[in-house]
Amino acid sequence: MSDEMEKKRQQKVANFKINFDESKVFDLPANEDITSSSQSSENEGAVFGDNSGLENVTDISSGEENLKEYPSDRRSVRKRHRLANKRRRQKAKSNKIVFRVVWITMIILVSILFGEYLMLGVNDLLAVGREEEKSVSITIAENDDIDKITNMLYDKGIIKNKLFFKLYAIVTKSTSGFTRGTFDVNTNKDYQALINYLQSDMNRTDIVTIRFTEGMNVTEYAKLLKENNVCNEKDFLDACKSSMFDEDYDFIKSIPNTKDRYYKLEGYLFPDTYDFYVGENIDSVVRKFLANYRRKVYQTKTRVKGFDKKVTLAERAEGMGMTMEDILTLASLIQAEAADEKDMYMISSVLHNRLSTLSNGGTNWYGESGLSKLQLDSTIFYPYATQADVPVSIRDSYISQYSTYEYEGLPAGPICNPSLAAIEAALSPNDTNYFYFCHKAATDTEDAVAYYAVTYSEHINNQYAAGLLS
Repeated sequence: MSDEMEKKRQQKVANFKINFDESKVFDLPANEDITSSSQSSENEGAVFGDNSGLENVTDISSGEENLKEYPSDRRSVRKRHRLANKRRRQKAKSNKIVFRVVWITMIILVSILFGEYLMLGVNDLLAVGREEEKSVSITIAENDDIDKITNMLYDKGIIKNKLFFKLYAIVTKSTSGFTRGTFDVNTNKDYQALINYLQSDMNRTDIVTIRFTEGMNVTEYAKLLKENNVCNEKDFLDACKSSMFDEDYDFIKSIPNTKDRYYKLEGYLFPDTYDFYVGENIDSVVRKFLANYRRKVYQTKTRVKGFDKKVTLAERAEGMGMTMEDILTLASLIQAEAADEKDMYMISSVLHNRLSTLSNGGTNWYGESGLSKLQLDSTIFYPYATQADVPVSIRDSYISQYSTYEYEGLPAGPICNPSLAAIEAALSPNDTNYFYFCHKAATDTEDAVAYYAVTYSEHINNQYAAGLLS
């Protein structure tokens, strides 16, 4: 039995022999401890009951030597890993330094560029470094926005930095409010001075000076304003019919019979020389006339015979027992009929004498009747200047509601805008007994000649003398 057991034992040992040069059995994991293998071998040897038989296995010792070489290889791999990791860390550190240098360099360059841009913008804002001072003409249209204005200023060389100017306008809330019109702008203005300059009507150069002569009516005013590109003709006439100025001018608000008038503001557009802007607002245009009228009639005081202190024209009208509206209407008739300023006072006396007959049914102290109708040719076609101005469709049948041949007393309102002289004549008529007047027309060699009469028969003779009857 023992011989068989010995054979089996030797057979097991033979089977246990390992050739490390040819076998790949010990392909162990990198992190597994080699001692575990040794322990396994020892344990495996214990299977056989004792270790005496292993002494005859000569290949075991050589295998153990080969096993001792394996940890050395693992340490080498780990060392290479450590070196590789170290190189990666060094490279990452180097890259980080390069990145930081590039980043800082970019920040410095951007800061320099921004600083330079900021400096140039501030210089332009303060008008520093502009070209030699000169005056440049620009025209701002009604609907021009901040972008168009900015481009215009840049193109004209008034500013050098469009973005900086626009940003300044936004920050200062100055993107609107620019005045339409033409301006002569100096190139040495800083942004704020430039904005203030372009937002004021006072600096416009597209100014039109117009002389409105005495006796012109509203329609003639409208045509003249249109011809000079100040405003639209229809818009002006509509404004003269409206009540848009009542709240600011008491003398307009107090007009009693506005529904009977063709143009509410007729007579109140004081004839004078005015400055307007091209394309000026209608409201502004009309207010210039009304402000001048108020100043002349209600604010200017003079010393006049019969008053113990200086008085206005309106106060003088009140002293006569007449309203200023009646005086203005009377003055417009005198303006339209008189040959000259001297004649104004005579015609004023005729009209005052006729108006005085209204209380007596139009009959004067000579017994002549029909005098309550003033019978003035200048009222026949109003608001048209002459019959030729009346539209063709109504020309032959046209009857003005202002006609003093049709209606008694003063017409509903003025028929033109009278001068200060005509208003003075209406307030201070000559003291006469005349109820009639007529004129011989002026010629190239002779002035107009005025004729006055107390009775109707005298008036007929005067008409023959003036060449009005034949």
